Amino acid sequence: MRYVVSFVFIVLAVVGSVAFVRGDYWLGPIVVQPIEFNHAVHLEKAGMECAECHTDAMTGVYAGLPGKDLCLDCHDIDEEDHSQPEKARLFAFEESDDDIPWVRVAVTRPDVYFSHRRHVSSAGLDCLECHTDQAGLTRPPARARLVMTMTACIECHEKNGASEDCLACHR
Repeated sequence: MRYVVSFVFIVLAVVGSVAFVRGDYWLGPIVVQPIEFNHAVHLEKAGMECAECHTDAMTGVYAGLPGKDLCLDCHDIDEEDHSQPEKARLFAFEESDDDIPWVRVAVTRPDVYFSHRRHVSSAGLDCLECHTDQAGLTRPPARARLVMTMTACIECHEKNGASEDCLACHR
């Protein structure tokens, strides 16, 4: 019996450690967005660039999430089909005083400092180098998730000659 308990404890410790290292530990609860935004339609079909909606990516720490006014610059409430559920949800926000209450789902670990401006403007990285799956998403991710693993960050820093000093990112 003592061996079984020890074995179970070891298995749980190993599984927990692997989950922690992979980032599963940091996953948040299931998220329901107010609008099921379709990145694929906007990036592939409409030919938009990420920074057209994530307007703070070039200048800020966070890329930002678009407000209703930005969406309504392209989507005209008088000319578009209101029978499409996601467009109807967008147009409902135009009628209210509220902005779109997006829930952030692309996250970094709490001990990591990450600046979009530093990576996009200074280093000249394309958003899809880190957010590799975004272009093909037809709906938002169902939960918050780590965008990059430490291994991927280190590989990119090595490839681009960026600092590999732990304190450059971990604060």
